[in-house]
Amino acid sequence: MTQRERILATYSHQLPDHVPLAYWGRPDVDEPLMEHLGLASMEEVYARLQVERFGGVGLSLSFPVWEARSDKYAQEGAWPGAGSELVWHDDITFEDNWGTVWRIGGEGKYLQHLSSPLEKAEDPDEYDFPGPDRIVNDPHLAEKVSEQKSRGLYVQTGVEQPYKTAWRLRGMEQNLMDYYVNREFKEKLYEKIYATWGELCRRTVSAGADEFHIGGDIAMQDRLFMSPQVWREVDKPRLARLIGIARGINPDIHVSIHSDGNLMEIMDDLVEIGFDVINPVQPECMDPVEVKRRWGDKISLWGCGSLQQVLPYGRVQDVRDHVNYLIENCGYDGGLLLAPSNVWQPDVPLENIVAFYDTALEYDLSNFR
Repeated sequence: MTQRERILATYSHQLPDHVPLAYWGRPDVDEPLMEHLGLASMEEVYARLQVERFGGVGLSLSFPVWEARSDKYAQEGAWPGAGSELVWHDDITFEDNWGTVWRIGGEGKYLQHLSSPLEKAEDPDEYDFPGPDRIVNDPHLAEKVSEQKSRGLYVQTGVEQPYKTAWRLRGMEQNLMDYYVNREFKEKLYEKIYATWGELCRRTVSAGADEFHIGGDIAMQDRLFMSPQVWREVDKPRLARLIGIARGINPDIHVSIHSDGNLMEIMDDLVEIGFDVINPVQPECMDPVEVKRRWGDKISLWGCGSLQQVLPYGRVQDVRDHVNYLIENCGYDGGLLLAPSNVWQPDVPLENIVAFYDTALEYDLSNFR
């Protein structure tokens, strides 16, 4: 099977030749792993671990005022956004193209949010939001999709979770408060976001992508950020319309959601509006086996590897047992793309990372036939 065939079979709940695998590592994991395996590049590591190499296409937005600023330059590092041109306020503080200000954390690995352009605004119109007219078109998008498919790649496209875009612009606390004390502001901002995201969806899905992905956290360890009822009132109908755009163009396209945390309170809703791939299914937050039992005929699980317990703190045999358990209970009819439940972290022993993939490749799926 090609990588694309393997994922398509899995997401169609058919048994592939082996469980498809995904890798996502930080730079401070990638380099030690290369050395551990005696390999010279990450491409060699991907080949050694036999992980799927996803294709992907997307379109960017134009921010002309920000782009005209002369104080932009790139800095290398291990933090999100490293290597991109950004507006720098000082050595560790920068402003992204949305106007959100971030500070690089003390260890240089993650970011601290400092301020948002709409955090004190009374009306979303105070911000120059990039509407559909500011989408930077790519006349070769369909050609890029076809070329990637010809190489056996499964092609993804997608948008940021609108909730995440809203908190980026409004700030986390104010964004959550808007659900309850400023619903008019919340819904007006959402309409702007969804108008642009809807057009991005039309163009990228029309190019022939295999999957439309909506990514951004809406939950914490044990519950949603907001109440399920509020999410159903404000987010659910708009997400349903966005998914409807994708499926109106390609009824067979897979639609995935990424959110860390516990989504159990709204799993029925996510299935109802058309999500058929759930990522990352953190086992410390929601039991993958229960998710499979209750919704496994309608969704596929992407992730499931325990990054809070087994993978960083277990022995190699614990990792092997964990992988076998997940495949036995979640991959018996396809529907499982196995991966860590987030990015590989430096606290995971390198031998555990290798054991995670080797064990999955050794598992004989013919036992389920």
